[in-house]
Amino acid sequence: MVNYFMKKEFFTRTSGLLAIIFFLEGCYFPLVATGVVATAVAVTDRRTAGIILEDETIELKSMNELSKNFPEEDVSVAVTSFNRAALLTGWVSNEELSKEVASLIANVENVREIINELNIGPKATGKMFARDTILTAKIKASFIDEEKLNANVVKVKTENGIVFLMGIVTQREADLAADIASRVKGTKRVVKVFEVKSEIEIANIDAIINSQKPKKPSK
Repeated sequence: MVNYFMKKEFFTRTSGLLAIIFFLEGCYFPLVATGVVATAVAVTDRRTAGIILEDETIELKSMNELSKNFPEEDVSVAVTSFNRAALLTGWVSNEELSKEVASLIANVENVREIINELNIGPKATGKMFARDTILTAKIKASFIDEEKLNANVVKVKTENGIVFLMGIVTQREADLAADIASRVKGTKRVVKVFEVKSEIEIANIDAIINSQKPKKPSK
């Protein structure tokens, strides 16, 4: 996911400052958990390696197009691509700009779908970004704790307490992930942006992915 015009200082917060944020928010979620989450979701999801690369390229190209075409004071947009579906979140100053941003990203190479969830209004504050980051981490940790859900296959994007869930999943997985996310404190609403497939289709995808994993050397 690429954020355009997000304040640089937000990304350079130290773990100490993040700990202060957790304390101020009255949240005692262990910082070490964010590392556990990052490690767990680093395992490949149900996209192919080629599609993952395409998604990353789409996000980078989108950032470049946004920076060339819109002034910083008018847009604060995040582009999250999953299986070439581009989710647009963030803030723009008016409805016309929202349409222009969506049209621009739709023309980025390999984008097959635009999901426009842009807000109209002033840009989010640093405190809002921090709360969203905390909420995302808590939701991912909750996914890992759920034995009936493969946390690696669900991507989470949070914008002002609204949680967007992406991934290639079964209907059962989609409903379970949405239910878990909705019960995490701080979640205002859950938006499912899943690509839902049948149990048989998912089983076939998982079998292919597992067959491509490097085998452990025999002792």
